[in-house]
Amino acid sequence: MTVAVIIATGVTGGEPDPVPTAASPWGDDPDAPTLLTRLCEQLGTLNVPDVQIVTRPELAPLLRKDGHDVLECADPAADLAEIALLARRAGGPVLLLPGDLVISTELLARLVRDARDPATAITVPADEDCLNAARSGTARLDTARLDVPRPVRVAGGRVASAGSSRHRVTSPNAAFPGVLHVSRARTAEFAEIADKLAMLLEVPGTLPAPVAGTGDGAAMSPDDDPAQLLLVGLVRSGVPVASCADPALVCRRAAGPDAAASAAAAHEAVAAVDEDRVRLAAAVKSEDGFFATYAVSSYSPFLVRWAAGRGLTPNAVTCISMGVAVLAAIWFAAGTRTGMVAGALLFYLSFVFDCVDGQLARYTRCRSTLGAWLDAVFDRAKEYVVFAGLAVGATAAPPDSPVHAGNVWPLAVAALALQTVRHMVDFSYAARANVAGPAAPPVTPLTLPGDGAAAPSHKAPAGGAAARLSAATSKIRVLHWAKKIIILPIGERFALIAVTAALGNARITFAALLAWGWIAAVYTLTGRVMRSTAR
Repeated sequence: MTVAVIIATGVTGGEPDPVPTAASPWGDDPDAPTLLTRLCEQLGTLNVPDVQIVTRPELAPLLRKDGHDVLECADPAADLAEIALLARRAGGPVLLLPGDLVISTELLARLVRDARDPATAITVPADEDCLNAARSGTARLDTARLDVPRPVRVAGGRVASAGSSRHRVTSPNAAFPGVLHVSRARTAEFAEIADKLAMLLEVPGTLPAPVAGTGDGAAMSPDDDPAQLLLVGLVRSGVPVASCADPALVCRRAAGPDAAASAAAAHEAVAAVDEDRVRLAAAVKSEDGFFATYAVSSYSPFLVRWAAGRGLTPNAVTCISMGVAVLAAIWFAAGTRTGMVAGALLFYLSFVFDCVDGQLARYTRCRSTLGAWLDAVFDRAKEYVVFAGLAVGATAAPPDSPVHAGNVWPLAVAALALQTVRHMVDFSYAARANVAGPAAPPVTPLTLPGDGAAAPSHKAPAGGAAARLSAATSKIRVLHWAKKIIILPIGERFALIAVTAALGNARITFAALLAWGWIAAVYTLTGRVMRSTAR
C-alpha cells in the first residue's frame, strides 16, 4: 500500500505569527476545507490512508487544530531524515507531496495507480522567464521562491537533470512542483539518498552553497526544499525517473506571499477542467494506426463510457469481440453475398470492440496480465477463425456465384503462416528491446552545483540512417500516416479483409493479404535490421 508523505513546511505571512500555506482555504469561502484537508481527502479516495505530515514545530498547533496528526521537524535536514525513516518502514511505494499542493485528482491517480517506473515525477510547463534566466546563467532561477517550481530537463519521457536552490540544470525545458512517486522496489535506495542528503545538509561546505541562502559555507538555507533535493538525488544517483505530465490537468502550489489568493485561483483552475473527459481522451492511444484512429477512435470513447456505466469489464468486452468475430466467420462460411456483407460488418464490429476493451481498461484502470494475454491471443484467433470461414464459404458458394472462389485453403494457410511469422518477428524484437531497456542515467555527485551536462545539440537522433530517416519523415503528416499504413497493422488488416470480402470473394481477400503482407514484412524487417546493426 502506498505511503504518502506530505511536507507542510511552507509559510505565508511573517513574524511573529507565520501561517502554514497548507492551512489556506480551498476556494473563496473562509469556512472551506484547507488545502491540506483537501489533499488528504483526495488521497483517501485513491485508497491511500497512510498519510504522514511533516511540519515545523511552530506550525504544528495550527495543523493539529485543523484535525491533522503531524510529525515535527526542525529543519530540511530533519525532514529528509524523517522521510528516510518513513520510506524504510513503508510496505509499498512512497508518494511525496507538498502541503500547499493543488492537483487534479486524475493526475494524482496516475501516480498512485498507474506509475510503473522506478520513480515518477510530475512535471509542468515552466515559466518562460525562469527558463530564459536558467539558460543565460543569470541568478533569477536560483533566487526563485519555493512556490515557483524548480526547473528540470526532460528527455525521452524521463527527467535527465533536476535543480534545487543548490543545483543548476543545463538547458531546462520543464519544472518540478514537488510531487514524486517512488516504487516499492526503490524505497530502500530512496531512503539511503534521503539520509545522505540530510547528512550533507548538516555539514557546512559539503553541498554547493545556496545562491539565495545564508551565504557561503552555510549548512542550510530557507530555500532548501526536501522534494527538490530528493529529485536531484535520485536523478544524480542514476535512478530512472519518468516524467508524468498533462497540460490539461492542474498541478500547482498555492504558496507565496498571498497563498489564499493563489489557492482561490487554483480552485477556479481545477473547477474549469472536466477530469472525466480528460481521462477518457487519455484512454485512446495517441499513436494508433490510421484506420483505428479515424474509423473507430473518433467515436469509441462514447462506447467506453457506456460500457463503464454498465459495469462491463475489459475482459468481458474482449470476449464479446471474439464472439462477434466467430459470428462473422459463420456468415462468411455461408457462401452467399449477403453472408459476405454481414460477415464484413460483424468483423468491423469485432475490431471496434477490440479497440474498446483496451480503452476501457485504461479508462477504468482495470488492467491485468490476464486481460493483456487474452487480448493478444484473441486478436490472433479472430483473424484465423475468419480465414477458416472464408475458405469454407469459397467452396460452399454455388459455382456460378461471384462469391465462389474454389479451393483457397492453400492461400489461407499461406496468409496464416505469413502473419504468424510477422507476429513472431514483432514480439521477439520488442522483447529484445525491453531486455536492453533505456540507458541508465549518468551518475553525478551531489557536491557539484552543475549537472555536468553539455547543452543538447540539434544532432540527428542516434540509431543510424534508419532512425534519422524515420525521424525526418515522421514530421510530415502524410508520410507519418503512410508509414503506419504500410506495415499493415491490425486495423488495416481487419479493414482489408472486410472490404475485399464484402465486394469480392475469399480468393481476392487472401491474395490482397499476401501481397500487402509481404510488402509490410520486407519494409518492417529492413528497418529493424538497419536499426539493430546501427546500435
